[in-house]
Amino acid sequence: MEIVDAQVHANHRGLDQSIAIMDAVGVNAAVIDVWPPVRTKTADGVMRFEYPFAEEAVERFPQRFAYVARFDPNDPELDNLMADLRRKPGRLCVRIASGFDFKLLQQGGGHEKILAAAGRHRVPIMIYPGDYHATLQKYVKGFPDTQFIIDHVGMGVDRPSLPSQLEQTIDQLISYAKYPHVAVKWGHAPRLSREAFPYRDLLQQLGRVIEAFGAKRIMWASDYTVTTDHHTYAESLFCIRCADQLSAPDKEWLLGRSARAILGWMG
Repeated sequence: MEIVDAQVHANHRGLDQSIAIMDAVGVNAAVIDVWPPVRTKTADGVMRFEYPFAEEAVERFPQRFAYVARFDPNDPELDNLMADLRRKPGRLCVRIASGFDFKLLQQGGGHEKILAAAGRHRVPIMIYPGDYHATLQKYVKGFPDTQFIIDHVGMGVDRPSLPSQLEQTIDQLISYAKYPHVAVKWGHAPRLSREAFPYRDLLQQLGRVIEAFGAKRIMWASDYTVTTDHHTYAESLFCIRCADQLSAPDKEWLLGRSARAILGWMG
């Protein structure tokens, strides 16, 4: 089956090494999130983001890489920028997940303009709520025409080592399943497990998520390289790829087809 990684920080390793690593574990394609973001401030105080690394990746390996964009919600050109987003080769969606973004979430919002523009122009939004699920719930209810993708299974920023962390995180995540415009990025999830690879307790919870959302609304992501303190790239992938609890069709959707379909990225 085709394997698509919905989030990698390939700029941490460089393009050639990233390709070698992907080949080693059998990943066909990946969505790059350049971290930390490359940004400059205009004379008006607006943040503008640039993507030289990701653009080079798409130019050199157009079948293997795509990337995410970021916007400042106070940018007066926001609607035009959103309208033009997918006209750039390999640029698929917007991500809301940085210190700048969290500050706005903590203040109780601030991303309404981004979400409204994304809905108008049919651009998916990857969003990491961290500990601000009340704000995300408000966004989800208020923007039914916007495709949301919840990052990192919605786990908290500090990822505390609590006995019930796994179950509480999944319970919170499943509360979004009733909204058809919400999908899940299954990344960082092994951190929630209380067991060693292949994380069987986590796989039991993944079964609950599949039952609630359907496999077509869940996409696997490694978030390599920032997960290497806890688990390897191969462990992130093969705990799903080799799971006997999951059907072959569910694996195909989780590990590639969902990302292709939801992000509109044709291989």
